[in-house]
Amino acid sequence: MIHLVSLNPALDISFALEEPSTGKIGKVLDASAEPGGKALNVGRFLKKFKTPSTVWLGTGGGSDPTHVFYRALLNQEKLKVEFLSSKAPIRFNLTLHTRARSAKYNHSGFETELTGFSKFVSRVKKRDLLVLTGKLPKGVNESLYASWIETFNKKGVQTIVDASGKPLLHALKAKPWFFKSNLFEISEALGRRIKTLKEAEGLVKKNWLKASFRHGALTDGSSGAIVWKDRECYLVQGPKVSSALVVGAGDGFLAGYLKGVNTGKGLKESAALASACGAVVAAAGIHGFTSEKVSKQLKQIKMRRVL
Repeated sequence: MIHLVSLNPALDISFALEEPSTGKIGKVLDASAEPGGKALNVGRFLKKFKTPSTVWLGTGGGSDPTHVFYRALLNQEKLKVEFLSSKAPIRFNLTLHTRARSAKYNHSGFETELTGFSKFVSRVKKRDLLVLTGKLPKGVNESLYASWIETFNKKGVQTIVDASGKPLLHALKAKPWFFKSNLFEISEALGRRIKTLKEAEGLVKKNWLKASFRHGALTDGSSGAIVWKDRECYLVQGPKVSSALVVGAGDGFLAGYLKGVNTGKGLKESAALASACGAVVAAAGIHGFTSEKVSKQLKQIKMRRVL
């Protein structure tokens, strides 16, 4: 089983705006709301592959108005999730689109108590894939992912992390089975700027005998990704995608890699599938993702062994 965790889910609100031509009041041309969270996105994509997974969210199981709204939106998509808390409200993220530009604004979230943790621990079994994703809720210790990785590694679980900053740095020290990060996130975690995939190659080569770096992926948007396991490492690239605001492509990449691992594919095949999934999300959006589009995209993936 694949267990997907996001402790800080969000209600993603999007507005398409027309700036005021006269006076101070413009127009809202379009508006939408949908349940967000990296784990939820990955679960959406795996569902399209008919790959079973369980999504665990840090809050949303109570009677708070944000919980009720969030669950109503989940029901519209026929998405089933488990909630680790029923107390903290769900944060709002805002995306604004105008003719000139698009921008996204994220709320940091609220303090929460993970009262459902014992139930969660009992459900995760040996050889399961446990995927810890996204930012931690406000007030949570930055080493939380690291402590979970240590706990579940001892149970024989394959632990995976997709995070950023100090939570990612602490998580790497705990030796996850696999980690995914983009260049900005890994730079933030290590406190040094990794500007290109060429620099990422050097980082991997320097560190790949360390347990925390034996298996991972470093992505750089449309430039591609470096994916490695032990001493096998590939540069994987899909077709260039022109988009004003790409949301969820990294989640698509992770879903593709999980799909590959779950079906017993090797590193090269899993990396190609990951790149194809990311490219489909970048081109078609989260809700435009289909397995058929991924199959077509796979034919355009370029791969080269680099280390």
